[in-house]
Amino acid sequence: MVPAPCTRPRGNIVRVLVMTSPVPTHLTPMVPLAWALRAAGHEVLVLCQPDVAATARGAGLNLTVVGDMYDDIGRRRAGAAEKRRAPRAEAEERGKPAAGGGAPPWQMFAARWRERMDQVLAPALAAARAWRPDLIVADPLEFAAPLVAGELGVPFVYHRWGVDAHGDERWRRAREALAPLTVAGMPDPALVLDPCPPGLQAPEVSTGAGIRFVPYNGSGSRPVPRGRYAGAVCVSFGTRALALGGAELLRRTLRALTGPDAPGLVVVAAPAGVRDGLGGAADGVVFLEDVPLTLFLDRCVLVVHHGGAGTALTSTAFGLPQVVLPQAPYLVEHGERLAATGAGALLREGEQEEHHIRTAATTLLDTPEATRAARELAAASAAQPAPSAWVALLEQIATR
Repeated sequence: MVPAPCTRPRGNIVRVLVMTSPVPTHLTPMVPLAWALRAAGHEVLVLCQPDVAATARGAGLNLTVVGDMYDDIGRRRAGAAEKRRAPRAEAEERGKPAAGGGAPPWQMFAARWRERMDQVLAPALAAARAWRPDLIVADPLEFAAPLVAGELGVPFVYHRWGVDAHGDERWRRAREALAPLTVAGMPDPALVLDPCPPGLQAPEVSTGAGIRFVPYNGSGSRPVPRGRYAGAVCVSFGTRALALGGAELLRRTLRALTGPDAPGLVVVAAPAGVRDGLGGAADGVVFLEDVPLTLFLDRCVLVVHHGGAGTALTSTAFGLPQVVLPQAPYLVEHGERLAATGAGALLREGEQEEHHIRTAATTLLDTPEATRAARELAAASAAQPAPSAWVALLEQIATR
């Protein structure tokens, strides 16, 4: 006689499926909410492509991997090379923006979204059916989430990363391109959680429900002695920005922030190996490789970065002025909004020479209004409901 499998009574326990697009930093803003749900006794499972698996495991979350590596960095490198080869007229015909910016290339994005759904939607749907979630939580670029939610008849919640000026238009375009892929189409989210503090989010995007941004940049060892970094300027260009050609920008930034007129010690937060790739560290520069920003940013007075949402909102949570040096159009948004609030400076492409970087940094450090604006944003961020405060409502949404 074969004994029946043991099943524990679920009671009011809900199963939450966290779905993420194939970029590790798209998962990290949702990690504190996943922790809050687990701490409340609920079951949480991350559904992701192999690109995000290490990040999910590092956060202590269970996961199911579907599909193949997406290789976002490799795709962007190939796209950049193609754009350099293509004449302007050809680029515009394909829906890509000409040099100088403009509207996002929606036609190109729609083609990429459909290509990815062809690869991941079927296995994601099969995995979700097998696990039977009560609720799906996803980042704004994981369009498999609403499609899966619609097919399963369960609600889903979007969790923004930060400033999202084109979020509403992106959702409309995605629904137009992808809704025909399933019978149920793309239902609207039951809730949109927004970690951007009031005043920082783009005014043109629809209002979301505020959730406190709890900085999570992975785990690491606390630098000792921390007092050594008091009053330092932090430079952080993220993994993707450095991999996509940001090494020269990093060299230029370090030259701008060191020397006779330098504002002080410079601390570089970077992946392991970056220091050796630059030929070592100059005087007045300390590399903290694979050390999360949260372990030393409270000792810093300014952050210079590439405009990524994680770095921008982490710096905001610590009340620090920021100089933003974006290397791609999609990284401009945080710099624009920080400059609009007075808590930062944006240097666009063509403005990122050494003297511009040095001037922007010293101006922010010498302007009390910039520090005051940054601290006001930090206070507004801290005043938002913590992730744990949203657990009860998510339980209600899941059990309706």
